[in-house]
Amino acid sequence: MKTLHKTKAMAIGIALTALGITSLVSCKKEKAEEANAKLAAIVPGIKPQEFPSNLNIPGFNFPEDSTAIYGWLNKADTASIARHAWGLWAGITQKSNQVYNGDSLMVFETWMGVKELAKMAADGNKQGGCDQIKKQRTPLNVPKQFVHGMLFANKKAVIDSTKFKVFETVAYNPAAACFATENLIFNQSVLNQYQVKDGIGKIPDFPAAAITTKPTYYAGKPDNNGFIKVPVWPGTPNPAKVYGYNDWQTFVYADINNKQSNTNITPVTTANPTPAQIKAASCNLSDFLYMKIDQKTAAYLNEHQNKKEDQFKAGDYVLLMAMHVGTKEISNWTWQTYFWSYNPETPFAPSSTFLAKLRPKQIKGAAANYAVSTSYTMVWPNQPITGGTDKGAKPMISFNPYLEGSFGPGTFNIPNNYNKTYQYGVQTNCMTCHALATQIGVGYATDQYIDMKDMKLFKNQVQLDFAWSIQSNINKTK
Repeated sequence: MKTLHKTKAMAIGIALTALGITSLVSCKKEKAEEANAKLAAIVPGIKPQEFPSNLNIPGFNFPEDSTAIYGWLNKADTASIARHAWGLWAGITQKSNQVYNGDSLMVFETWMGVKELAKMAADGNKQGGCDQIKKQRTPLNVPKQFVHGMLFANKKAVIDSTKFKVFETVAYNPAAACFATENLIFNQSVLNQYQVKDGIGKIPDFPAAAITTKPTYYAGKPDNNGFIKVPVWPGTPNPAKVYGYNDWQTFVYADINNKQSNTNITPVTTANPTPAQIKAASCNLSDFLYMKIDQKTAAYLNEHQNKKEDQFKAGDYVLLMAMHVGTKEISNWTWQTYFWSYNPETPFAPSSTFLAKLRPKQIKGAAANYAVSTSYTMVWPNQPITGGTDKGAKPMISFNPYLEGSFGPGTFNIPNNYNKTYQYGVQTNCMTCHALATQIGVGYATDQYIDMKDMKLFKNQVQLDFAWSIQSNINKTK
């Protein structure tokens, strides 16, 4: 039985009463503040927030100097890499000063969604990502990599989106969002300009402060007692196989009324659990990071589920189960992925107890119930951007169970000459996969070294600086 980190209930009061200290404030400033308040009331919205600078985590910096990160890689300093990944998690899950529908938003929830940015690019709005105010949360979408995976396996595949229970909200932080719209990188005509005949084209590099995220939520309806049955990761299968969340048959029950005192969770693994087993597998909604959905989101979820199931409604919850995070602090980006764990102190691979012990004390409550896995390199030892090799190297397996677990041999159309037995999503590496992001989309690969100047892979392609999120949202007619 494992221990979850519990969150104390807190009442958040927002005082809107202005103190009458007018003697110390100029009339001009008072009028400006009054005008701003009126504008905020007329045009409510969400202002994308910068990554926090006040985390007070010893040794953590963002953006970190690339020479420091390369130093970690050269020494295989996995502890420093993990500490950095945890620092990123602490920052993006910190509460911001932004509120939507009464919910206090975490920093990552304020960031611009890629579909919003692509729309700005289509409209020619170069400054949209730099100073835009969001009008709503980033909408949920079926994960594009699920669609890619099916189409790579079968180009004629018919995608049945009603079979999905997890949904993503891919977003860019302000630095990445501003870069994306200033350069109109979602527009086909712009990407065409970077093509090199019989060579390899590439878009300009994102700035070092860029962060891209893929928050991934589980959408499950509560039963009559207010419990959401949630699939949880039981660990990497041996031998490797297709192992998506529908295959795990391992569940906890999240109480939306937060009445559970149980901190030692024993998941249910049987088809017909007893009441005692369900109680032992029960935790609280507050043990997760989560989102309360509005009517528009409820309608979207209802469109993408079996019509025989209970319908979602405004006020229901979706639970954050996973998140990929990439930062442009090094040329190939840093990659870290997080997933909810019922045993956060001793999480299963691709995380580990070693990584959990490095989680800083600044991460508290629900955010501390997530495990981390990193891929700042494709293989060990770290290889150069071009001219490297994985011959004699050690693998660097890093994947997210909720996102890559369901991938099988048909998904990976790029041969693995490093280890031919690597054919499954549980044998992947975020950096390897994102290296293959091009305008056309060359495919997916399991963990191996990718030379960024490999003409067999990239001839007549436009590399998208590791951003599959661009390839999935190209404005074909712009």
